Amino acid sequence: MSGSDLLDTESGNAVVVALDHGIGMGAIDGFEDPQATLDAVLAGEPDGVLVGPYFAERFADTFAASSADVLVTADFVSPSSRPGEDVGPWVQQHAFDTDRLLACDPVGVKSVLAFGRQDSQAFERNVDYITDITESLRGTGIPHIVETVMWGNQVPDRFETDAEYVANACRIGWELGADILKAPYTGDRDSFEPIVRNAPVPVMILGGPSSGSVRAMLDDVADAMAAGARGLVMGRSVWQTEDPAAVVAALRRIVRDGESPEAAWTA
Repeated sequence: MSGSDLLDTESGNAVVVALDHGIGMGAIDGFEDPQATLDAVLAGEPDGVLVGPYFAERFADTFAASSADVLVTADFVSPSSRPGEDVGPWVQQHAFDTDRLLACDPVGVKSVLAFGRQDSQAFERNVDYITDITESLRGTGIPHIVETVMWGNQVPDRFETDAEYVANACRIGWELGADILKAPYTGDRDSFEPIVRNAPVPVMILGGPSSGSVRAMLDDVADAMAAGARGLVMGRSVWQTEDPAAVVAALRRIVRDGESPEAAWTA
């Protein structure tokens, strides 16, 4: 399939499960066994799965036997230089060249645009590789998905979903060439709706750390969809639950079928 097929569903929306965390975080909770986690996610029939290119290669047979499309991540992002720890500062690097990414026949390439850094040179390098990826994908039909996040300590945690910060980050993201934005949900429809409306590219929401409440997450997804989001790219909120397949199925019913969280989730 070509990249334009990512949102070429009957509803025009898509459920993508992110499984690229192992690149920077290691064998984190719920993802110690990559095959088992992948199988659990695919059992829920998501539209796509976001992974690293070598993960896509190692589990090519599993993907081939599923209906899910493959998306690949272009960068290495880690909360620490100590493996599996979150002690900062964040480490980020463009890790995979375009030829390696395109060899996976993906329907999307994702990179992270992280704001709030004290180190201006790290941010400059980030901007450089965002624009490099955009240009390298031009003409391929593969969309560049830019994840706009506030991760640096110059932006306090409480502002990570602040509507003004998110709006500014999204604007910068598509001005740098994003074909699709992967953005934090601001927490309510009224603040998120203008962000989606003002973006000339599709906006999908990210998940972040698992909140521990599937129903609360589904409520947020439903509200984001009502605000005009085109779907989601979520990881830990899905596979750190007791039944990832059921969660994916519920998300699909909300995102693609327009069901309410009450109808989609009966657990």
